[in-house]
Amino acid sequence: MLKLKKARKEEKQAANQQLVKETNLTLIFNLINRYEPVSRADLAHITRLSPTTVSSLAEELIENDIVVETGEGVTTTSGRKPIMLEVNPGGAYVASIEMVAEGFIFYLYDLKCNEVTGKKVEVSDYSTIGREIVSTLQKNLTSSNIDENKLFGICLGVPGLIDMENNRVTTSTVVPIDDSNDFYYYIKNRYSDIPILLGNESWFSAYAEKEFGSDVNIQNLVFIDINIGVGAGIILNGQIFTGSRGLAGEIGHISIDMNGPRCKCGNRGCIETMVSIPAMLHSLMSGIMSGENTIAKEIIEKNNNKVTIETMREASLKNDRFVLGIIDDSAKRLAFGITNIINLLNPEVVVVGGEITKLGNIFLEKTKKYIEDIQLKPNKGKMEIKYSTLKGNTVTLGGAKYVLNNIFEPGVLLDGICF
Repeated sequence: MLKLKKARKEEKQAANQQLVKETNLTLIFNLINRYEPVSRADLAHITRLSPTTVSSLAEELIENDIVVETGEGVTTTSGRKPIMLEVNPGGAYVASIEMVAEGFIFYLYDLKCNEVTGKKVEVSDYSTIGREIVSTLQKNLTSSNIDENKLFGICLGVPGLIDMENNRVTTSTVVPIDDSNDFYYYIKNRYSDIPILLGNESWFSAYAEKEFGSDVNIQNLVFIDINIGVGAGIILNGQIFTGSRGLAGEIGHISIDMNGPRCKCGNRGCIETMVSIPAMLHSLMSGIMSGENTIAKEIIEKNNNKVTIETMREASLKNDRFVLGIIDDSAKRLAFGITNIINLLNPEVVVVGGEITKLGNIFLEKTKKYIEDIQLKPNKGKMEIKYSTLKGNTVTLGGAKYVLNNIFEPGVLLDGICF
């Protein structure tokens, strides 16, 4: 019995030592990525780890082709010049996918989050989405001459509710998918040795804003994504906040009018039913059908009867009274919703992204004005509300960066959720 207890204690100690090593590997990799070129001595000074430990960790990264030595650095002493370290972009890759109504958007990123290749893939039968993703990934690895062993992770961003315990999409108002679709497990069975991260797309857009946005060192941020639906990604203390069951950030289903229109979720007056792109376009078309005097009708006819958010922007730039009214109402409603979030989470910045940004500054400025009018006094003049300025696909970029920032801790990618 004593031997058994001793063996278990030794196993626990070994597991703890491995966890410390993985954590330190991640730390050293991220510091090299941030400060490169950087010496081992500098890394030891920053981390307060022993020079021997830092050297051992650096050697492991070098042996795995993730970090390279790039020559001698400058020193002010008469001693030996330090050898500098940098991340090897081609040492590893991450595949990142955003699932959309027509299929999915695929990107392959290197270790410095540079785009290697990317494409949009249309899928006629969503039940085959897992097979299509695997096929696309394999084809892109082959065409880019990348060994599969260099694939370090896969990220899947979905506009929907995620069952994080079982790695399934519970429901989505955007893509035709539910928990009967086992696409995650199809991909996991094919790539069983690497972490595969499934999450709400807004989480990853929020993380992209935190890592690549114009604000430096932002640790508390809310990203509100307004497209067909309305979702939000929350960054608290620098990390993605998912809530206990992955439902944090469902701002689209916060009610701002208890007597408002019925939402698909069963509630009334949800932000998604009143501020989403379809909601705004529905208001526009209802007005046109009821005989409102608006230039938007001519714009729609000129564009082959296509009704888009650009229709509203063009009409607003021509000072169309009816369209400006829709924009004003939508901005006021969104302001109420954002104020609820601000009062609950007290973030440093709220970033608005998605198709709604195509309305231009008029929508943002109106939203900011209404928020300022109803802000708590300590927040007045201090809360930053802005449009996203990131280019490219923020979902895939943020997902790839999140995986890379946790590259040596494959068991713990989201708040202790294991894969």
